[in-house]
Amino acid sequence: MHKKMIINNCFILALATTFTSATASKIECNFDVNDTQKTLTLYPSEDIFTSTKITLPGGFRFTGQYLSELKIFKAYIYHTQKERYVLLALQSFAIKPASCPQDFGQHRVYDSEDERELYFHCRKKCTQ
Repeated sequence: MHKKMIINNCFILALATTFTSATASKIECNFDVNDTQKTLTLYPSEDIFTSTKITLPGGFRFTGQYLSELKIFKAYIYHTQKERYVLLALQSFAIKPASCPQDFGQHRVYDSEDERELYFHCRKKCTQ
C-alpha cells in the first residue's frame, strides 16, 4: 500500500509540473528592421480578440496572438500604405504543449512598395 501511494504522488507531481510549465509559457519575438532591433513578448490568452502589437521602423507593424486554448500562435505583419496599415502576411503556427522551448523559425517579409525588409524570429519559452 505504501508503494502505491508513492507512485500516485509521483504521478500527481508529474502532472502538476506539466500543467505549471504549460501555463507559465510566453512567446518572444525578435525583430530587425532598418538596423533596429526590438523584442515583443506575448502571453497566453483564451480570448480570440486579444492581440499584442508593436509598431516598428520602416512603416511595419507586427500583431501577435498566443491563443492557448486553441494551441495556436498567429503572426500578422502590416505595412503602412498612405494613411492605413495593409496586411502583408499572416502566419499561423501550431503550439506543441509538451514542447518547450519551441522555435517558430526565422522569417523575412518584404514590402516592395518601399523596398523594405522586416526580419523576425519567434520562440515559445517556458519558466519552470
